[in-house]
Amino acid sequence: MRARIQDAALACFARRGFAGASMADIVKEAGLSAGAVYVYYASKADLMIDVARRVMEPRMAVLEAAKSGSEVTAPAEVFVELIDSLLIDNPFASVMVQVWGESSYDKEFASFAGGVFETLIEEFTVYLAAYLQDQRGADAEGARARAAAMVPGLLAMIQGAVVQSTVFGESSRLRVRAGIEAVISSVDF
Repeated sequence: MRARIQDAALACFARRGFAGASMADIVKEAGLSAGAVYVYYASKADLMIDVARRVMEPRMAVLEAAKSGSEVTAPAEVFVELIDSLLIDNPFASVMVQVWGESSYDKEFASFAGGVFETLIEEFTVYLAAYLQDQRGADAEGARARAAAMVPGLLAMIQGAVVQSTVFGESSRLRVRAGIEAVISSVDF
């Protein structure tokens, strides 16, 4: 039932934006009664938080897979795969931008977004440290420190790609992806 409600919310948010979509729109899109939706979500903000988690889970799985093989996958490959998963056939990139926008003035959203961001930083840091140890022979402490220094900038590139592609469309997505791939592949991890 939650997935059905989340699907309806994603469709409404993608069509009308977070502010433009009402709970009544979401209820109608889900084909459920208001009571059935409110059993799971007390507010549109609660629903948006759950939807944002759902959108991020597959991206976290990419990092998990990258570090769980016999060899840790190279950052250039992982980051391009993440960019593609966020921008190709993903109608929810605009929802991510909306979450960031809502976070600028809504404390609940800001708290949620900050928590997600800290989780992303940690997951990316763990992945990159594993790569540096596995493929570059770095010691654990040095790998962790180097990864922790690099990850915020790498995440900023991904966020920028999502924003540019959402605002400027397909031609921007292709240009941004090519640019990030060139930058990442030139970095000596």
